[in-house]
Amino acid sequence: MATFIRGSNIGEAWLRAFEAIDADSGSIVNLAVDIADPTMEDVGVRRAIEACLAEDLRLHPHKNIQSIHTVANTIFPISLYRPSVEGAAERFFANALKAEASRKHASNRRWGSYLGRLVAYPSRDGDSTNQLARILDRLNSSPKKFSDLYEMPIASPGMDDEECVWEDGPFLDLDSTSAVLHGDVRVDALYRGGPCLAHVSLTLDAGCVSMVALYRRHSYIPRAYGNFLGLARLLSFLAAESDNAVGNLLVVTGHAVPDASGRRELLSSALSEQGDVVAIEKSARPLGESWSDLDLPINEPSRQT
Repeated sequence: MATFIRGSNIGEAWLRAFEAIDADSGSIVNLAVDIADPTMEDVGVRRAIEACLAEDLRLHPHKNIQSIHTVANTIFPISLYRPSVEGAAERFFANALKAEASRKHASNRRWGSYLGRLVAYPSRDGDSTNQLARILDRLNSSPKKFSDLYEMPIASPGMDDEECVWEDGPFLDLDSTSAVLHGDVRVDALYRGGPCLAHVSLTLDAGCVSMVALYRRHSYIPRAYGNFLGLARLLSFLAAESDNAVGNLLVVTGHAVPDASGRRELLSSALSEQGDVVAIEKSARPLGESWSDLDLPINEPSRQT
């Protein structure tokens, strides 16, 4: 049976979902999490998660553990977006494409990145499509005849399978439609390492842009909060650059699991620290503008002036 969770902000939604996962013996199939206002987060809950991750990294230094900010940046790196600058969206796209091009030389590149799939979605002929630019063109078009023409696939049938042979494979014509859900067993059957985020869908209604994100699997301690935050930043970017308001964010996951130790301790800590609700960061600002930029759970710096 599916589980549906509602939260007023990112932190509350994550916490309610994590409570459900814990109550269901640490694993939920078909979990839907609705975030009413994704422009707000609970930094008390966030601090509890970061502390848990820092302790896990201390005990297991070779694990691939990232901060919530880093995870969010895999979807929308806010350091590349400065809305006060003329042509902010175009500058963001140019910087994102440069970043993705540099990743091609990395030894651990594998399937690429979420950002790369958004700004350079691979096609059969070896070309690519900037899905975010296409979405903004449609959101900014006038008159708007339809409210639901805003689809962005992340997983790419064939492109995510090293053994794929394209001779008789499906043809993805991204010039005629961007509504392509991945339905290739060669992609769906990958164990780990492929894109867990499969598809992003947007709806424009009454001047609000809302989002649905589909995940095949979600690691709730290491990744979920950061993914919620990254999606919220992306949604805020699309709304701002099309002069629309931010609607709700719905994250649907096929299989949700903690994927880290200390589940009960984290739940207790998050419950006790919740309630510190603030607006999310939506764009770049100078590093060091606030001491909180350096207030990390590991290697806390001395605060000398």
